[in-house]
Order: sequence, then C-alpha cells, then structure tokens
Amino acid sequence: MPAFFDYTCLVGPHVALALAAIYTTAAVFSGLSGFGFSAIGCLSLTVLPPQLGVAVLMGLSLLTQATSFGSLWQEMRCHAGPWHRRDGVLPYLVGGTVGMPLGLQILAGFDPRELSIGLGLLLIAYAAWSLRKPAVMRVPAREPRLQHAFLVGAAGGIVGGFSAFPGSAMVVWNSLLSRGKQQGRALTQPYILWMQTIGLALLATLRPELFSHTFWMIFLAAAPAALLGNLLGVAIYRRTGDRGYRRVTLVALGIAGVGLLLKVALAGPAA
Repeated sequence: MPAFFDYTCLVGPHVALALAAIYTTAAVFSGLSGFGFSAIGCLSLTVLPPQLGVAVLMGLSLLTQATSFGSLWQEMRCHAGPWHRRDGVLPYLVGGTVGMPLGLQILAGFDPRELSIGLGLLLIAYAAWSLRKPAVMRVPAREPRLQHAFLVGAAGGIVGGFSAFPGSAMVVWNSLLSRGKQQGRALTQPYILWMQTIGLALLATLRPELFSHTFWMIFLAAAPAALLGNLLGVAIYRRTGDRGYRRVTLVALGIAGVGLLLKVALAGPAA
C-alpha cells in the first residue's frame, strides 16, 4: 500500500479498522435508505477530532450520495413523474438553495447543539408515531403545488444549514404523501446530493484548513469501503418493495435522529 494511503501511522491499526467498519456500515445504511450516512458515521467522532471527523463525514456522505445517484439514475429517469416540470425536483432544489443561507444565519444566532437536539428528538418522535399509527401520519395522496415543493425544499435547506441533514424535510414529506420508493427516491436523491454539494463547498470556502493532508489521507483510505458498502445498500434497496421501503425510511429517520443526538454528544461543547 502506498505511503500516502497508509494512515495507520496517524490513527493506529485498531482505529483504522474501526473507521473502516463504521464508514462501511454507514454507507450500506445510506445506500438502502437514500440518506443518513452521518447517522452511523458520527460514531467516527469517538476516534477522530470533531472538526476533522465532521469534514470527513461530509466528504464521504457526498461520495456515497453521488454513487447512489449514478447507480439508480436509469431507474429514476424511467420513473418519469418526478422529472416533469410541475412535479419535478427543481422547485425543491431552488427552495433548498434559498433556505440554506437562512439556516446558516440561524446557526450563527443560536446554539447549534440545542437546535440539533431538538431536531433529533422531533425525528425520533415522528418516526415512532408513524410506525405505530401510519394512517394518521398521511395527507391526501396528490402532488403538491410548486409553492409547496419550494417551501419543503426551503425547510430542508434551513435544517441542513444548522444540522447538515437537509434530507429530513424531504423524507418526512414523501412519507406524509405516501409516495412509492421510486418516486420518493427520484426526488430525494438529487435534492440531498445538491444540498450536500453546496454545504461542502461552503465548508471548504469558510474553513479551508480542515481539508489538509490528514483529511485527504483518511478520506481516500476510507473511500473504497464506503463505495462498496453503498453499492451493497443499493442492491438491498432494489429488492425492497414500497411498503418495506416506507418502513425502512421511517426507521432510518429515527436512527438519524439518534445520530444527531450522538453527534452533539461526541462533538463536545460548542466553541
């Protein structure tokens, strides 16, 4: 193995194996559900410095989202509905792009730990109630108007601005509308990919020091495991029916809520 990819000298062999296991599991989870890489990946903050760990998480999360998008592109493209002008993903993308700066402003004015804890508890409660009373947590199955899609996208951008979890609003919205797995994934996957690209670009602009040689050593060493895990998750997704996938996404939302709480706990006090 080339020295550039050998980061065991940096973190130790046992930590390297632990990180590989964490990132692989997170990638399987993300490939199956379409979101939530950080829900499992945040366990890496137990062995990496918080700021470096978050940067690696964002990079690997973007990589797995791009991989899933590429793997499922033909299936999502063939499912024509989400790509239509009226009910397509564009208004969600526009709303998210507008909402993320607002989320960053909220982040600057409030304690991000409290915001993330509140969101985590809300997601756990929503997922638990939806699994227990699924019929109650639904709205009439019709496509929203453009302004509704814009507002949902903006809500995801705001949430993503302070929690790095922009997909939560989209996943909840798809669940409320009882969308099938193909339509829901065809809307959610490009939305999360776009929002994570914006978020990583903002982080690289505002905190370029995080993307040091150490970051690239860990990222490049972990990337193959994350890619293989993601492809396995996508393969499992393809074998899951609509009803099973809805349950998977609700469970994943609950796990993501727990992940937000863990990330707050593992990252330590706010600076």
